[in-house]
Amino acid sequence: MHCARSLSIRYHSPAMRALGSTLTVSLTLALALGCGPSAPDPILGVRLGMTPAQVRDRFGTAAGGTFRGEAQGEDFALVWAPPEASRSPVRAARHEFHVGQLVAMRLTLDPAAPAAQGPPVELTELSVLTRERVGSDVALTWLARACPTHAEEVRRRIQEHR
Repeated sequence: MHCARSLSIRYHSPAMRALGSTLTVSLTLALALGCGPSAPDPILGVRLGMTPAQVRDRFGTAAGGTFRGEAQGEDFALVWAPPEASRSPVRAARHEFHVGQLVAMRLTLDPAAPAAQGPPVELTELSVLTRERVGSDVALTWLARACPTHAEEVRRRIQEHR
């Protein structure tokens, strides 16, 4: 399968620029779901580009837990917490959505959790994944490179890990 690598559209009005940005993010994430090496394996059943309903249905933790929604301006986040007294290797999870698609996943993990294992940074054409020790836990952050909301954070994380 051939995957498109970029899309460049110029619009002159602010409304059309916003629409262009939305379309660019949507197309890039849609392509990411079917493009081999640019689409990392799902983490705990979740991958970038999913909808909030898909994340709720597929976020794989044996401990159960609860989700709550948070509005972030035009964006939305699903925040997951394990049940009280849980021994889940996932301490906390935050799934951030832009235009209805998952563009960022932030996990706090037990260092022994499978998702906590791996290199400190994984770069693909479509995403940046970082793992950092924070106290006794591992903070995993997975960002879509095409998301305008996270563009500065993506640049910063790439610079920090070079």
